[in-house]
Amino acid sequence: MTTNRRLLLASAALAFSVAAVIGCSSSSSNNGVNPAFTKVVVIGDSLSAGFQNGSLLDSQQPNGWASLVATQAFFKLPLPLIAAPGAPAVLELVSLGPPPVLQQAAGTSPGRDNPSVQALDLAVPGHTLADVINRVPVLIPASAEDVITDAVLALPLGNDQSQMNLAIRLKPTTIFVWAGNNDALAADIAGTPAVMTPLGTFTQEFQQLINTLHTQTKSTLVVANIPDVTLVPYLTPAALIIGEVSAASGLPAPVVSALLGIHPGDLVNTTGLAQVQAAIAALKQGHPPTPLTDTGFLSAAEVAQVQAAVDGYNAAIAQQVSAAGGVLVDIHAYLNNAAQNGVNIAGFPATTAFLGGLFSLDGIHPTNTGYALIANEYIAAMNAALKTNLSAVDVTRIAAQDPLFPPNIKVSGAAVHISLQAAQQADRVIRPAAAFR
Repeated sequence: MTTNRRLLLASAALAFSVAAVIGCSSSSSNNGVNPAFTKVVVIGDSLSAGFQNGSLLDSQQPNGWASLVATQAFFKLPLPLIAAPGAPAVLELVSLGPPPVLQQAAGTSPGRDNPSVQALDLAVPGHTLADVINRVPVLIPASAEDVITDAVLALPLGNDQSQMNLAIRLKPTTIFVWAGNNDALAADIAGTPAVMTPLGTFTQEFQQLINTLHTQTKSTLVVANIPDVTLVPYLTPAALIIGEVSAASGLPAPVVSALLGIHPGDLVNTTGLAQVQAAIAALKQGHPPTPLTDTGFLSAAEVAQVQAAVDGYNAAIAQQVSAAGGVLVDIHAYLNNAAQNGVNIAGFPATTAFLGGLFSLDGIHPTNTGYALIANEYIAAMNAALKTNLSAVDVTRIAAQDPLFPPNIKVSGAAVHISLQAAQQADRVIRPAAAFR
């Protein structure tokens, strides 16, 4: 072998070694990101936006389940961060009482902290399934829902597409979908299952969403189903209300039940809470109270109807996810188990009750701890279906720092329910979207 040939082979070997080192370094700097997570987009509603305590707020958004999954999977997920005091202004716990005293932070948010950033979490609070598919930013907002849609989707300037279509344009490798919650939650607010999106319509819309994403992006689809919306502490058990009014009036519980027209097994909403306050005032003045109207509560029979409708939604979701080869995350089963058995976190039994540790002050959206538990459901589903090996979120660590985890705020364990003000704020997030269907 000639000297020149030896030199060429040595140079080639050196170049190969350098390339190998550079390649290894590049892989390490990327933290071993699974190719499926090269670019991730999230679409849905407030539950995927990191919404908490009645507000989309920059200090709270990073605690959402999607951001936690991004951290565990080492991918970037830019958020549409909303400046303080949030949109709407965030609820704050002033006193545990009882009853708990809440207040809404003063002021109005100026909008996005980062208007030049293209967010990849596109979830918009208040959006129904139809909104995820069709609702676009508008030049002149005419409602609160327009304002928050613009804040998330219209920036950077020039974005003019719905969540679904913007997700397609961004060319993701994975799309997280959790949509349709507001189609069900409408029943909680209205006090009747009649306002829920009809199953046929829901099925058609969900099929359209999944088919469109599947055929136009070829992304891995990770899709969560709809929880039982009657389990959220936004709704107050009628038995708790009856006991409260009985204590305030001195009347026996059966008499109070008859006067208010509610019974154990019923669930009282915002409208009903306001009517209960009026009833207590009337009783204290010696006057008979006005019974709660049908819009003020879900009867036990209506609760069963809502649950059956959600089961129908989830059957449609499971069918479409399976047809698209996606990953199904069963949040419905997880919440049911949490409601029945609680969740033991570092020896503390967190519950789905108001101030029980899993739901924030608005009674619909999770606490930091609740979001961490949901993140782990996504991680477990992906590990099983995609053969990923993502580490679970350290829920104990998050709970230790969660300002609403009961041991951190010294909750006594006495039965309390959501305040009227907090319930009204929850209404403002969900009700506008329903009005545009």
